[in-house]
Parts: sequence; structure tokens; C-alpha cells
Amino acid sequence: MKKSVLLSALLLAALFSFDIHSQDVENAGQQVQEKENASSKNLRVVRFNIDGLKRTRRSYMDNLLAEFLDKSADEKTLKAVETKLQAENLFDQIKVSYSQISEEEAAVDISFKEKWSLIPLPFGYYTGDSFGAGLFVMDMNALGQHCMATVGGLYSSSGVMGAGFFQKPPAKKGGLGFSVAGNVSKSLHQFANSKNYKVFEYDNFYAGVKGALLFKPTNSTHASVGVGYSFFNPIDSPQVQRRNQWSAEASWGIASSSWNGFFLSVNSFSVGTELLFSDVSSQRFAPTFNFSAQVQRAVIPRLRLMSGCKGFFSNNLLETNYVGRSLSGVTLLPTKFVTDQIFGFYTGFEAALLKTKFGLLSLYGLFELAAAKDWDGSLYVCVGPEGGARFYFSKLAFPAFAMGVAYNINEDAVQFSLSGGASF
Repeated sequence: MKKSVLLSALLLAALFSFDIHSQDVENAGQQVQEKENASSKNLRVVRFNIDGLKRTRRSYMDNLLAEFLDKSADEKTLKAVETKLQAENLFDQIKVSYSQISEEEAAVDISFKEKWSLIPLPFGYYTGDSFGAGLFVMDMNALGQHCMATVGGLYSSSGVMGAGFFQKPPAKKGGLGFSVAGNVSKSLHQFANSKNYKVFEYDNFYAGVKGALLFKPTNSTHASVGVGYSFFNPIDSPQVQRRNQWSAEASWGIASSSWNGFFLSVNSFSVGTELLFSDVSSQRFAPTFNFSAQVQRAVIPRLRLMSGCKGFFSNNLLETNYVGRSLSGVTLLPTKFVTDQIFGFYTGFEAALLKTKFGLLSLYGLFELAAAKDWDGSLYVCVGPEGGARFYFSKLAFPAFAMGVAYNINEDAVQFSLSGGASF
């Protein structure tokens, strides 16, 4: 008994001594860190030492990081630099530190590996009553300036389509960029109401082109103005008219992001408008308005809260210009449902399940609400849950693949979704 008491006392003493020693080590480490932070606050960033550039031009990196010049070389600045690089989605294995080069000056040392940004995207599908196959080639770092270039085509049971897109974004505050896009198609389009009943279809030849000027007023805001033209010629579709259409559009948005080692969480808000002019006598002018907002916030490193809403509203819009459920940001509605007024809201969580050298696998669960103007003019509202998985690539400059399933409680219907993300 005495031996047990003695052993217990010795064990408690050892644990107490170890706890004090651990506390001393922790305090010493904290003091060293505080000294380093105090020292770095007295240093200002005057240059960047970058290791790992292959395709990306140094001039692009200098413009991208210019906002951090003359800032303190402290932990806050280094974290902001890392977040900025993560948001570019061009780099992997990012490491950021600083080195003192004089009594008042420091250099930010950056190393990374560039992701594969030239990506061929072959695809195909078969659903029992339809099929399709195609190939798109995407370069997310064209010209070494983070320009986006995409070209490709699709052949399906409903028609053929070819498209191309190029965008040069503004790299710094006050900078300008531009985008151009065009597509040609000959296809059959089928539209459904909220109950997934076919209410309208047409076969047509379509050709369109759009151009926009991009502007970055501040480091966290973006704006654009653009114009477009399209030619629409129905084929054996007496319910629609041949038309020429011109458009003028403008948009503005603000966004901020943070990186925590698992997720790049983004908070954003944007609004846009497009004015459509047609030579169809009954519908010569139609204004449209769209908006989107999202809040992403890490609860713990592997779990984040996601909430957002999107909407599209128009008046006097041609039926051939109606929009689908993607303009609501939710997947409760049928894939062929189109409308001229729609709103969606979602909230839920996403959890990082597995992180490997190839990327991050996550699971998500959401509650969704959708409201839209149905084909009979009535307001349709539905709610339901959605769940699925996403995979974020670490080696490819291609943000994510997502697969999910949503349950529309109002209709007792299940909707599947499969998507690949790209930053256009």
C-alpha cells in the first residue's frame, strides 16, 4: 500500500514537473514568436523572391503582388500573400516567408509548383433517350498571364455545337482586361415547367458573339461592361420567329477570400444587368437583372459553413432567352425548367474528408429553397435538402468536380447534378 502511494506521488510529481516544463517551453516559444513578430512589423516589404515559375510570367506576378509592397513583413501580410496565391488556383505546395535585407527592409520569399493549366476535357454521356460526346481544350494560364482560353465542340442526339472563349483578367488595382466569346450551334431545345412537363420546344440554328471590358477598381472589387450580337433562325419551328438580337451589359462585384490549409473560403456579392434589343416586333426591348451573394466561413479547419443566394429577373423576355435553374444556384428544379424570374437560397456545411497529393475530397449537405415564375404565370416555391461530394484538384488548375443529389419535398422528386468547375 505504501509502495502504491509512493509510486502515485512520484507519478503526480513527474506529471506536474512535465506540465511545468511544457508550459515553460510553450512560454519560451511564444516569447520567441512574439519577438519575431515585433521584429517583422518594423520591416517593410520591398521585393519578392519567387521560386517555381515556369509558364507564368514574372511581370504578371509582380502586378499580382504589388499591393503588398511597403507593408509590414509580419504574419498577417504573409498569410494574405498565401491566400492571394491560393485564389489564383495556379500554384501548389505554396510556401511564404520573409528574409531581412536591411534594418528596415525585407523580402518576401515565395516558393511553389505550378499546376497543370493546359487541360483537355473529353466527355460523353448516355441517358437512355439521349447521348452526346465532345472535347474541349482549356488553358487556364494562357500567355503566362492567367488568361483563360477554351475551344471545343459537342455532338449529341439533339444537335451539334462549337464554342470558343478567351479572357484576360486585370491583374492589379486599376488594371484593365477583356473577354471575348462565341458559339455556333444547330440543336433541338426542350423546355419544361416546374412539374417537369414539356411545354415548349424548338429546333434552330444559332450564332452569337460577345465582348466585354473588365476593370478592377480596387483589390477586392471588379466591374465589366460589354456588348453582344446573336442570330437565331428556327428550323421547322412555327411557334418562334427568326430574329437578330443585340445586347449591352454591365456588372459589379466585391469579394474577399481566406485560406486555412483545407478550403479557400470566399465571401462575395455581385450585381449585373443586361439590356436586350430584338428585331421581333412584339418584343423589341427586354431588361434583365441578376445578383448573387455567398458567405463561406471555416468553423474548424476541416469544416466550413456555406450560405448563398442567386436570382434573375426580367420583363418582356423572349422565350428563347429564358434561363434555367443554374441562375438560382440550387438544383431542386428540373434540368429542363426555364423561366424569366427565379430565386434560390442555400445554407449548410462542407467537410474535408480526405486530403491527398492529388487533391481534397469533401462531403457537403445543404438546405435549399427555390422560387420561380412558372409557365402559367404563377409563383412556384419548393424546398428540400441536397448532399454530395466534391473533389478539388491540387495538381490541375481546374477547381473542382461535384456530384450531388437534391430532393424536392413539394414534388416528391429527386434531382441529380454533376458539374466541373472553372473560373470564367
